[in-house]
Amino acid sequence: ERQGIIASLDEETAANVIAELDRRLQTQVVEKLAPGRAVEILEEMDPDEAAHLLANLSPETSQELLYELSREDARDVSELLQFGEGTAGWMMNTDFVFVGEEATRQEAVNWIRSREIHLDQLDTVVLIDARALFSGLVSVGRLLLAADERPMRELRGEPLLSVQAETDEKEVFELFDKYNLRSLAVVDEDNRPIGIITVDDVVGRLRRKL
Repeated sequence: ERQGIIASLDEETAANVIAELDRRLQTQVVEKLAPGRAVEILEEMDPDEAAHLLANLSPETSQELLYELSREDARDVSELLQFGEGTAGWMMNTDFVFVGEEATRQEAVNWIRSREIHLDQLDTVVLIDARALFSGLVSVGRLLLAADERPMRELRGEPLLSVQAETDEKEVFELFDKYNLRSLAVVDEDNRPIGIITVDDVVGRLRRKL
């Protein structure tokens, strides 16, 4: 019956449903899907969700599905699979919106509108400086209420926080709790943004640990 329900859903809905299942059920469902159907569902998932799912499948199935993903999706998922479970890199999503800190609010909005962006990626906008280094985060609430001519750097929130991919998840949890965060940037050793952790990612991780 479970397989029949998944088979009756379109790829996007099936991806959302599978992402909410516990790991045991995820594995059981995906292992029984035809490879083509499984790939279509994986491509509708956020990279972090797809990576977590593949990590729980048998090595043979995981490699087969990874090989069948589009080049871009396979690259994003492979990058996440290199990080160990229990790290910031394991929790982050590599799909995020970024703009230059010197852009005006209107320029940023126009650029975002020109891109193919999922609505669930629009909770926070990442700012970068002229060297493409992490410069801060701007919430969508601030973006909506600001005047068109305001520079994006004037809209960034405080404090200016980020973590590296190897940071232990416990430190991530503590930062979200201490500063009541909705999003946290993940940066590489050169302080370039490589991902975003949202409060949903934190809640999901904590739920799976219970």
